[in-house]
Amino acid sequence: MEIRQLHYFLKLCNELHFSEAAYQLGISQPTLSQQIRVLEDEVGVPLFDRMGKKTEKTEAGAILEHYAMQAVRQLENAKQAIADLTAMNAGSLRVAVLPSDLDYRLTALLIEFHKEFPRTKVQVVPSLNIVNQVLDNEVDIGVGLSAKPDSRLHRTPFYTETYSLYIRQDHPLAERNVISVEDLGAVPLVMYPKGFYGRDLIDAWCLERQTSIDALMETGSAASLFQLVQAGIGGTIQPSRLIESLRSTDIRSVPIQDSPVRDLEIVYRNDKYVSLAAKTFIRRLETFFQGDG
Repeated sequence: MEIRQLHYFLKLCNELHFSEAAYQLGISQPTLSQQIRVLEDEVGVPLFDRMGKKTEKTEAGAILEHYAMQAVRQLENAKQAIADLTAMNAGSLRVAVLPSDLDYRLTALLIEFHKEFPRTKVQVVPSLNIVNQVLDNEVDIGVGLSAKPDSRLHRTPFYTETYSLYIRQDHPLAERNVISVEDLGAVPLVMYPKGFYGRDLIDAWCLERQTSIDALMETGSAASLFQLVQAGIGGTIQPSRLIESLRSTDIRSVPIQDSPVRDLEIVYRNDKYVSLAAKTFIRRLETFFQGDG
């Protein structure tokens, strides 16, 4: 049983269509069919039921799929572990993060990481589907909200944060030490659209307090929201530590009494090799959000 055959087999398990699987593999359909027959001859039972144009996995096919995925993944882990020894910290690191404020805040961390791993290609992917991207091996690390327990994932909680109101320094509330939910009603707001986690969290928090917010403008970009605040159009409600990422000196952060809270965690697959670059990135991320970086 060759690793190439297992790759062919897994692609067919995913597509359940010989023509489409062969096309994605870059081989002919007869070649794929012949390699699947070789596998079936080796295990001694059919792996797929072929019913006209329809293809389904047999029970044996499902069993082989489970173990084939583990075998292919372990081989990839071995290759990456060896590359760590020989590539002088080259390679790549793919990180999925919550869009808008988290990806906005990571620039300073990325600059410092690059100094230590200048040959490592880093791809930061804003995502609302972080857990599935980690499970599907589309990214190496996920940085987002605490998720439901999953035995396939290693989860590291690393930060809990509150929210504050961001307003211009000449706003009447700018010198307050804390504001209440009632105070927010008097402030025109610029916010993320509904469906963004930060907005949904704040809306739920308001609902618990029998109030609501009405955004004057909505945009999915943290940078755009702060430009609108700077222009005097309104205030915005954002994570309290976000003020440290701002270069503007004319925006103030005012804590909100009993504010919304969110818990952040780092996730990656239990069965995935974690490279030296990935371990360093995780360590730097924890330090960065604890305020020591």
